[in-house]
Amino acid sequence: MPKKMKSFLPMIFIGLSVLPVLGGCSKASESAPPAITKVERTAISPYLEAQLDTANNTLYCAPFQMAWSKMRNQVIKEDIRLSDNPLAARQLNRQLLGNDDVSSGSYVAEAGVSSQELVERINRGLREKFGDQGGESFQMPQTATGERSIIAYACLHKNLEFRTEFEKLTTPVPFQANGSSTPVLAFGIESFSYSKRLHEKLATQIDVFDYRNDNDFILSLTSKSDDDQIILAKVKPGRSLLDTYQSVAKRIVNGKKTNIWENEALKIPKIDFDLSHSFPELEGKRLLNSSWDGWLIAKAVQDTRFKLDEKGAVLKSRAFFMAMKEEAPAPGDAKPRMFIFDKPFLIYLKQKTGKYPYFALWVNNPELMLKK
Repeated sequence: MPKKMKSFLPMIFIGLSVLPVLGGCSKASESAPPAITKVERTAISPYLEAQLDTANNTLYCAPFQMAWSKMRNQVIKEDIRLSDNPLAARQLNRQLLGNDDVSSGSYVAEAGVSSQELVERINRGLREKFGDQGGESFQMPQTATGERSIIAYACLHKNLEFRTEFEKLTTPVPFQANGSSTPVLAFGIESFSYSKRLHEKLATQIDVFDYRNDNDFILSLTSKSDDDQIILAKVKPGRSLLDTYQSVAKRIVNGKKTNIWENEALKIPKIDFDLSHSFPELEGKRLLNSSWDGWLIAKAVQDTRFKLDEKGAVLKSRAFFMAMKEEAPAPGDAKPRMFIFDKPFLIYLKQKTGKYPYFALWVNNPELMLKK
């Protein structure tokens, strides 16, 4: 991605804490379009400091950083140094994500010499924390065991269900980006009225932190989880996902919280994707650490399942990281405000007590949205 933004577009940032597996609040209706599985205009980053550009969505989720940190701290026991010194390795070695940024009950992370014992320990942890919700999609990928390979694995699972479902909006939101408009499915409130009992309940789930105009505002949606935040910010982006998050977080701290008012609208695009991604900037690189001569990164992958709709937000993600010996084969004031996310925005999920989000998505185009 380019180092500098050539222009600044309003952006929506969504931040969420890790969620339990898709289910319950995210059970799709029969008529719902399938999740997005193939993308061309979405960049997936293993670290939060990813640079933003004017065309692509930019997605970060914590499991790969968690797996890398396990490998660094428990196996390599120093910064993981790779041939060609890739930026991704340098950023991951910073270990920006801290213990307070992800609740212990929402993830499993392990690293060590590849063995049946390690695989069983991982799968046991998945069963203990997630039970039947873990499903096959959380299981460790099949891999050769033995002293010639070391592995790290992490998964994150969160379910942020709204106490009261928002309205399914019948009219699509025309999402505007890069000179074009795409009608996308949306949820929220068509026109708020205190006379409606449903709206009175929904009002308790909406906090407006900072409204400057219809193209510059930050709000949060409250779920049943007291520990997690869902933040949506239609703002101008910074140079990176981290810069944008920090700017939004500062505005929240300094802002004055208000409620939604009579005749105001809230319209949020439905997002639903299930993406698998490998990190070619890491795969095939040799370890330069003195005790690991002859080892290389054989596999670096992450799967991310995310859904946001009128029922709530669901996040399910796992990452797998493997190194092998080279000899082995490598695998407004008077008028009602309009909170309409019809232009680029940020979504992030975060522990309320954490410093950084465990999930962040800069939405720059409608590729990940459900179409009308």
